[in-house]
Amino acid sequence: MIDAIIGATGLVGKSLLELLLDSEIYQKVYVLGRAKPKLASHHWGEEKLHYIACQLDELHEITLPETIDHAFCCLGTTIKQAGSQQAFIEVDKLGVLAFAKLVHKQQNSKLVFQVISALDANPRSSVFYNRVKGEMEQQLTQLHLPHLHIFQPSLLIGQREESRPAEQIGQWLFAFTSLFFIGPLLKYKPIHATDVAKAMFEYAQTAMSPLAIIDNKTLHQ
Repeated sequence: MIDAIIGATGLVGKSLLELLLDSEIYQKVYVLGRAKPKLASHHWGEEKLHYIACQLDELHEITLPETIDHAFCCLGTTIKQAGSQQAFIEVDKLGVLAFAKLVHKQQNSKLVFQVISALDANPRSSVFYNRVKGEMEQQLTQLHLPHLHIFQPSLLIGQREESRPAEQIGQWLFAFTSLFFIGPLLKYKPIHATDVAKAMFEYAQTAMSPLAIIDNKTLHQ
């Protein structure tokens, strides 16, 4: 199989990339992005990695060299990092949609497209972040991709290369309160980025229905 991943330098993306390279299921892994991911020296499977340098606004100009079987979208930023609400939209909604259209235009009837969204994503939300994520989900479903998997994790746990103070505080609090995330509160329980990556990898191998929404509670099971 051939796959493509965008956002491979992020918290979930870099973990997922390692799984893809380690797996014998995939013969080639196309990585799209502004920077080539840094791999551990002599990483097994690194010869399968094919890097395509591009900006998000260039995705509509690209033609992938091979038909993609599984596409993984791990794009995600914050308003602070992006610099403005519009810049955030360009990454978390428009960038995602552009990547989906790029692989969808190949017309592979067995294509599996996966994307990381967020807990409480809703196009009618009064919270800007959740609303943009919800709009992204809504517009993805309108593309009628053969298989669409939407992952909705809560706060991600892991070591980022860049600083995200809110996440760091959340991770610190989680260390002291994790036992309280039970019952109805389980949906809010922070989750390790590596666990999200593993779930994405596993769901890609068992794609059945046209649409699957994997919420945070399911990710913890």
